[in-house]
Amino acid sequence: MARYKVPNERHLKDKWIIQNLASDFELLDVWEYPICFKVSENDSLYKFRKYAVEPTLKTVFNLSLTGILFSFRAIIGKIFGLDKNVNNIPIPNCNEKSLAERMNEKEKLLHSPELDIDLRTDNYFDFQTVYSMENETINEISNATEHTLMHYSWKQQNENCYVIQMASYVKHRNKYGKYYIWLIKPFKYWIVYPYLFGEYVRRWNDYKTTNAQK
Repeated sequence: MARYKVPNERHLKDKWIIQNLASDFELLDVWEYPICFKVSENDSLYKFRKYAVEPTLKTVFNLSLTGILFSFRAIIGKIFGLDKNVNNIPIPNCNEKSLAERMNEKEKLLHSPELDIDLRTDNYFDFQTVYSMENETINEISNATEHTLMHYSWKQQNENCYVIQMASYVKHRNKYGKYYIWLIKPFKYWIVYPYLFGEYVRRWNDYKTTNAQK
């Protein structure tokens, strides 16, 4: 996981819209994919999310160890009612149910629905779009333990390459939410993220190879 994890400061030094919208959220971690994205080859944040992230997350309930963990979490959620009102609960200590309600008119105009991807599933893992832009996006999910934000950004690394970062934000509902995040951290870092990120890279490479042959 060392090749994906980057210091939080690398995300914070850039002025992303999320930093104003989610100032009351905690930035958990930041990850950067080891891929040189090239505008000259028509690479984009949207394409990576559409052809690598979306198909991976839509099929995450599979027979992999990560899929088994997600299925186990679904069972726990049903037992303890963690997902009874997914995405229909106000942000902790706030009135808004979605971060989108905090956007001003200028920010709303920057949102491009054609850049949205579909991360909805038939289970609790049901991320909703806050906004989609060419250089940054936010998806969110809210349940009985916390409100979580998944932020993707597209930034220039040098003359030839762009990089994509994923930042994870969270706001806990209570102390049990904090315990929950602490409890799942080893599984997330050593099982879930390596699987997901590996799948993203594999699917992206497959997409690039397929299109190069056309």
